[in-house]
Amino acid sequence: MKLIKNFYLTYFCLAVALVVGGGCMHASIPLTGHWKMTDAKGAAIVTDSSGEGHDAVVGKAVAVGLGANNNAVGFSNDKESFACFDSPFMTNLTIAAWVKVTGMGNVDKPYPRVMALPGCYLHLAKDHAGRVTLTYGHSHQGKMGSWSGSGAFFLTNNWAHVAVSYGINSPEKKPVFYVNGKMLDFAAGKKTGAFKPIKEGKGFIGNTSAGNRPFCGLMSDVRLYDVLLPEKEIAALAMKTPDNKKPMAYKELFNDRLPLVDISGDTYRQVVIAAGTPEIYQGHPTTLLMPDKKTMFCVWCINHGGHAGPMARSDDGGLTWKRLDDTLPSEFIKHRNCPSIYRIVDKKGKERLWIFSSSRGIDRLMSEDGGKSWKEMPPLGFPCGMPFTGVVALAGGRAAAFGQMRAAAGSNDQGVMMSITEDGGLTWSKPRIIAKMPGKNLCEPFVIRSPDGKELCCLIRENHHTANSMMCFSRDEGETWSAPVDTCWGLSGDRHVGVQALDGRWVIAFRDRALGSSTYGQFVAWVGSYDDIRNARPGDFRIRLLNHRGSARDGYGWAYTDTGYPGMELLKDGTIVATTYTKHWDDNRKHSVVCTRFKLDEISNKIKKEYK
Repeated sequence: MKLIKNFYLTYFCLAVALVVGGGCMHASIPLTGHWKMTDAKGAAIVTDSSGEGHDAVVGKAVAVGLGANNNAVGFSNDKESFACFDSPFMTNLTIAAWVKVTGMGNVDKPYPRVMALPGCYLHLAKDHAGRVTLTYGHSHQGKMGSWSGSGAFFLTNNWAHVAVSYGINSPEKKPVFYVNGKMLDFAAGKKTGAFKPIKEGKGFIGNTSAGNRPFCGLMSDVRLYDVLLPEKEIAALAMKTPDNKKPMAYKELFNDRLPLVDISGDTYRQVVIAAGTPEIYQGHPTTLLMPDKKTMFCVWCINHGGHAGPMARSDDGGLTWKRLDDTLPSEFIKHRNCPSIYRIVDKKGKERLWIFSSSRGIDRLMSEDGGKSWKEMPPLGFPCGMPFTGVVALAGGRAAAFGQMRAAAGSNDQGVMMSITEDGGLTWSKPRIIAKMPGKNLCEPFVIRSPDGKELCCLIRENHHTANSMMCFSRDEGETWSAPVDTCWGLSGDRHVGVQALDGRWVIAFRDRALGSSTYGQFVAWVGSYDDIRNARPGDFRIRLLNHRGSARDGYGWAYTDTGYPGMELLKDGTIVATTYTKHWDDNRKHSVVCTRFKLDEISNKIKKEYK
């Protein structure tokens, strides 16, 4: 009889959910907290209707009694925007809520909390294409594991139902995410250990205890359970929005502002310099073309920002490659993080090749015989998390190198730094910041010269990815620089590197970060004149160079965009060789170092045919 009774009770509750939204739950699944958000305007608390007594005190920047049916609470981008309650000890967890997101929090904290409990949280994040998704974090022995949902997304400025379940008996020992009642296909992330019960303490809706992750928008029908709520129960909660409407499905929208030529499927153009394996990740290459216009060097690291060691040389413009690892100093394998390679000529015309990495404030290898032999040089000791990402010759036989460092003491944001050598790279001046901006994270600069040779242009990665990339200019050989300004949309990306083609136009490759781009996170090149760059004009077109197949199935949240640290070289006949690291195959093989080749005139002809 009890089973029959429970069956009819469940059936009745699901039927009610279909009619009124918000639903009613099975009697055997008690709520730990339930904030319907139906309190009167001006109320100092939002009432817990679960019967467990977890009323939540609201902060000064919270508005109660909002929404079409007065059943929503408004949270703002403010430290005082929160609802605080006493959270009990729990051995399992389900968080569910209706959210209407109008913003993504502070510029430097774009992870607004839905709920924060002692040792865990559910927050919103933007994925590889700027889409809103969910992230859950859970502490174990002082380390925070973090997972992101993939397979379903939701719109801002519209009601969406979000939920997460996690506990001792969770499938595959990781959280399960739901958007609008649909279980997400999988969760990408990394656990730190077995599920750890949640201690009692202070819980927060719409923020953290520190006030640094404010939710921005409306919330309604916020629920907390000490169980793994079944999928059908979550689906029942998501049938109708707080406005008593059907939730709006996510639709992918792109806003490409330039013609796009896709050569990523042209395998005849491609050469694999170093193939990834299920165990080995080949990452972050840079290249160097020698004055003979056919000898090329490529240097990279193992794993994402991992140890150095690999190097290869091509004697035929990138068509074939020979590994040089065994000829390098044994200490090189101890260098870490995205090695870069440059040729610097001193005032007397002496040529030296340099490899920079950042494990000890910029480690160095040097060759004085055209790359036949290498020796380790003392590290520079600069306070930089990355090696130099751009080197340019200056007047008088000098050279300038550009990189990144903290913009100011105690700041989380970075600025662009510059250092000068007057002896071919043997010694360098103390690095100085040449570009910084409050609320911007400026890094990985690349510098080119104007056609008349009188101006330097510095293209800059902006690492918050909420707007375009940035650039600044110098007309006195780097002594002074203009304030950073936005690039055009098509140049928005990470780690710019480019060459000037035979017709005078610039071809600049990078990881695409242009908002609304159909190739967001892919390895692309922008084509246009120096004047286009200088005046933030759109340029001519873009090229999708290689197909990066990274996804959340690779086990980390940035896998979609884990490509695009490039080398760009111009051969004597006008062939451009573009090199990067990419998830080249759609299987369990990790990243490979790959190059593709093309001539600009053939791409221009494709544009003329495809965009008549």
